Amino acid sequence: MKIRKAVLLPMTVQNEHLEESKRGRPLDLSRNEVILSAVLELLAENGYDALTIEAVAAEAKVGKATIYRRWPSKTELVIDAVSMMSPFGALEENLNTNEGLRDQLVEMLSFIFKCGDKKYQDILTAVYSAASTNEQLDKELKNDFYHRHRKAVESIVMPFIKENYELQAHELDLLADIGPALITYRSMLGGKPFERAEAEHIVDLLMMPVLQKMLDENE
Repeated sequence: MKIRKAVLLPMTVQNEHLEESKRGRPLDLSRNEVILSAVLELLAENGYDALTIEAVAAEAKVGKATIYRRWPSKTELVIDAVSMMSPFGALEENLNTNEGLRDQLVEMLSFIFKCGDKKYQDILTAVYSAASTNEQLDKELKNDFYHRHRKAVESIVMPFIKENYELQAHELDLLADIGPALITYRSMLGGKPFERAEAEHIVDLLMMPVLQKMLDENE
């Protein structure tokens, strides 16, 4: 678990935490996954704004104090919940590096955004919508999802580029932005699930032509 900044918790929670500290009772870490899973369920159903600690406690069948001892705020709770469902850890083992560049990029987008998984996409839509007005949430998403997605794009593209040529940082940024920008825009405004066909269109009509233009300009 991440180390959290010290914050002022509700008095009832402070008292209970103090009592448990005196007794030397450790936090029951097995409850963490139950609580985070409850957060994801509620995000998919109701969105970020409607999410409350009370609702999470009821869904996870724990007391509010149990949640506050682990996560001082709703934002931190959501950040850890989204991190738990991150697909990047399994991307490398699920990606077939024997395929061509185009097919690997399609597979990457399909895997990261879980084509056909409406619940997962509803969660991402809820979190990205909230991040536009929540500075802490926005910062964590950039530090986690954005950098890991950019690294995934770079690891796929670079083996197909000529020796002695390296994409510039702004070029990689553009390539990495194309997929998530269109997918989240479509989800937030259109409310439509992301399917594999969209991944193919994004790669065929945008990512591959943009990459080819970059390479042509640097020959």
